[in-house]
This record gives sequence, C-alpha cells and structure tokens, in this order.
Amino acid sequence: MFRSLAVASVSLLASTNALAGVWTVGAGNHDFFSVADAMGDGRIQDGDTIRILSGSYVGFDTGDKLLTIEPGNSPGIVNFSGNVRVRSNSTVNFEISGLNSGLVSGPTEFDQFIVSGDVNYEGTLGVVLYGGYTPSLGNSWALIQASGTINYSGLKSLPALGGGLNWDVQVVSGSSEFGASGSSLVVSVVPAPGAAALIGLAGLATARRRR
Repeated sequence: MFRSLAVASVSLLASTNALAGVWTVGAGNHDFFSVADAMGDGRIQDGDTIRILSGSYVGFDTGDKLLTIEPGNSPGIVNFSGNVRVRSNSTVNFEISGLNSGLVSGPTEFDQFIVSGDVNYEGTLGVVLYGGYTPSLGNSWALIQASGTINYSGLKSLPALGGGLNWDVQVVSGSSEFGASGSSLVVSVVPAPGAAALIGLAGLATARRRR
C-alpha cells in the first residue's frame, strides 16, 4: 500500500562506508521526497551515492547535488506514491541480473521504479549487469513504470555488449502495473546497426541460394 503525501522527509541512515559518501534510505514505508530535505544538515556532498532500499516511499527528487542513485536490494523494487524527478546532475544505476520482474512470482531480477505519478528523468540512465549476467538479443526490461507520463532526457551510461548487440531505450505507452493509461521506460537488447545489415544480407543470400 502506498502512503499519502503527509510528511516530506525521512532520515537517511549512514552505512558502514558512509565516510566514502554512501548513504542508505531504509526499507519499509517512509515519507521520503527530497534528498536535501531528508538530510537536512548538509552532509550530502557532490559525488555521493544514495541507496534507496526496496520499499514504499512518497516521492523522490534528487535535488541539486551531483549524485549516484542505487535503487533496490541488488536488485529490488522501489515504489513511489508521488512524482519522481531525477535532475540533470544525477545518475540512477539500475542493476540487471535476469528477466524476471518479480511482480507476479519469484524474486525480482532487475531494479525497478514503480511510480504512482509522473517521472521527470532529466539525468543519466545507468545499467549495471549484476552477478555476471549477460543479456541476449530480444531481452527487455521495464525499469520504470508510471501511472502518468515519463519524460526522459535520452542521457544514458550503458555497458558494452558483444556479439553485434546494442542497447535501445524507449518510453512506451502502457504499463503492466497501471494498464494502458500508464507508461514505461523500457531498455532492450537489439542488433547493432552494422550487425542488423549483415543479418539482412545473410538472409538475402540464403533466399537467393534457395531459388
């Protein structure tokens, strides 16, 4: 269950390596809206990492600092009942270790934002392949699902793929969580442009040999 927007902050808990600039937002139901509001005392600095553990929160705004956001519990699902804003100076790194969303059954195998509101994604979309996972052609992941709109900057930092494969990032209409009225930010594995051309030539050559 989502909680209503009543209180705009929750304390950030310093992890064991907080001296290195890593902070953890605790699991469970929390009223959490802004990194700056949550901290309140100026300890968060440019270059810090904020880990948002799996759970339900009111909303999220990365604030004015240059931050790296790590959602979930390697991987995990983070629910927001309000709007989400990732500002241009921040990056969210989504971990992927498989294809199962965990929304129907079994454990989730990739980080997800489930947002009952709008998403303004001005920052960089990051993907981290977790536990040695290797994607295959045709794989896809809905990393963000929203009941409203998703505005995405197009900025991305994605790992290299071998075998003539490339990443494709699209905002599409519809969401498994919110239905046709929602939207999703979907990351897929597609043929690289040169590889696609080679596949087409190979198919043409095969067709000619069969004549």
